[in-house]
Amino acid sequence: MAALPDTVVAGYLELHRWRPDHLDRLQDAVKASFTELHRWMPWAETMPTPVEQLEVLRAGEAAFDDGREWSYMLIEPDSDQLVGAAGLHPRSGPGSIEIGYWVRTDRTGRGHATAAAKALAESAFTCLADVHRVEIRTDRANGASAAIPRKLGYRLLGPEAREHLAPGQTGEGLIWVIDRPS
Repeated sequence: MAALPDTVVAGYLELHRWRPDHLDRLQDAVKASFTELHRWMPWAETMPTPVEQLEVLRAGEAAFDDGREWSYMLIEPDSDQLVGAAGLHPRSGPGSIEIGYWVRTDRTGRGHATAAAKALAESAFTCLADVHRVEIRTDRANGASAAIPRKLGYRLLGPEAREHLAPGQTGEGLIWVIDRPS
């Protein structure tokens, strides 16, 4: 059984868990943002085909159902447009969970990633009893991404060497953390 809700309200956005029926809107968002996604995201080395994206959505749906990982689409309720994705990923070891996010290129600078990251951290602390720390990992060169944990009051834990997996990555990441409120 999934430990997080299917929909999370994130200020003026709604986060909807990944479903295969998001495919067409996801393809549109990735296509519109591919240049930027290719720069930072290893999964965007080439434009994903609809078949590949459908497999990713189905795997995300299964991981959500199994309580292993929680991936959401960022939806603007007024326009019903898919404007990005965000999720909670157990990559950081026991007691920690990592937030990842991306926003459609024509929607950046509007606070969407900040709202999603805030709502996901709150959801992690509310719904996942074993999570005591939330992390956001950014590349040193990705200032826009690093601005989000800074705005949300995360502290910079420090740099980390990381594999260079996408053209914009430097091989040096920054680890941002926030602890469960007392």
